[in-house]
Amino acid sequence: MPVAAPSRRRRSRRCGRGARVKQTIRLVVSLALSALFLWIAFRNVDFRAALGHVRSVSLTMVGLYLVCLVFIQWARSERWRVLVAPFAPLSRSAAFRISNVGSMLVLVLPLRLGEFSRPYLVKKETGARMTAGIGAVVAERAIDGLLVTLAFFVSTFLSGDDQRVPAGLRWAAVLAFLFFAGAMAVVVAALLWHDVAVGLARRLLARISEKLAVRLTGMLDAFVDGLRSLPSTRAIAAVVLWTAAYWAANGLGFWFVMRGFGWPLPLTAGFTLVSIIVIAIMIPAGPGFLGTFQGGILAGLAIYGISPNEAAAYGLVVYPMTVLVSVAFGLPYLFTPKARLTDIVHATPDSP
Repeated sequence: MPVAAPSRRRRSRRCGRGARVKQTIRLVVSLALSALFLWIAFRNVDFRAALGHVRSVSLTMVGLYLVCLVFIQWARSERWRVLVAPFAPLSRSAAFRISNVGSMLVLVLPLRLGEFSRPYLVKKETGARMTAGIGAVVAERAIDGLLVTLAFFVSTFLSGDDQRVPAGLRWAAVLAFLFFAGAMAVVVAALLWHDVAVGLARRLLARISEKLAVRLTGMLDAFVDGLRSLPSTRAIAAVVLWTAAYWAANGLGFWFVMRGFGWPLPLTAGFTLVSIIVIAIMIPAGPGFLGTFQGGILAGLAIYGISPNEAAAYGLVVYPMTVLVSVAFGLPYLFTPKARLTDIVHATPDSP
């Protein structure tokens, strides 16, 4: 027995080193992808000309975009409060704090590690299970994905621009929609026929990898936990309404900035651009969606005949404001005992 304890500690240290090596490799790959996409996005851009376009933007329209960003922070926190209410009732102030810290850390931390911050903070605040919080995050992302990919098809059709959408971008939207729709279909099946659906998924996945089967069926249970956080029609309606308000503010804000540059584009262009950016940032990249966000802007605006220099100028206005508002709303809370950054970062590798 005295010999076993040091052996366990050595195994634990080896596992810890292995996890750190994997995280380092993933970080390096994500940063390399960011660099690649930044190069692809800006390889034909004259930054002097782009900065000239930035100086011509209407500050009034930029101010309206700022108002939309502030509303987005509030709408996001209200939706989160409704999602977790059945298993972790939060006050509005607590939901606002947790939501804004989480939104900021999704931007700041690489590899989407920030997604674990909200479940961790909910657990710390209420004692709720981490898996339930992760399930709520996953359900939230699936709802967002379905709505945004549908917005892509609807907005391009209504504006008559569907024929100008590159085939690659259209296929990416189709695949994203199928992914989110499939995820929701699996979750609903697991919710209605839990043991049968999970057992079938595990048997099928075990033929590929037992480790993969355990991980993905665990995620499936987390999905189900997330859906069980919506026990009533009223709660589901509230989540749908807050989601619609959240994305409406996104699309409207993007359109305000388009008008600020003097582009006579339809309102639907703002929603098309939002959906393309969301599809783009599904590609894992470095912190802040750097590279994929800018690539999405240039690809989306190219549909409407906006030149790379003008599109780059648009990105130089929209991207910094998006990041700064998210950081401004989340950063002050990291100096409080309830949301220490070191606690959150140390908790994420051990999360389910």
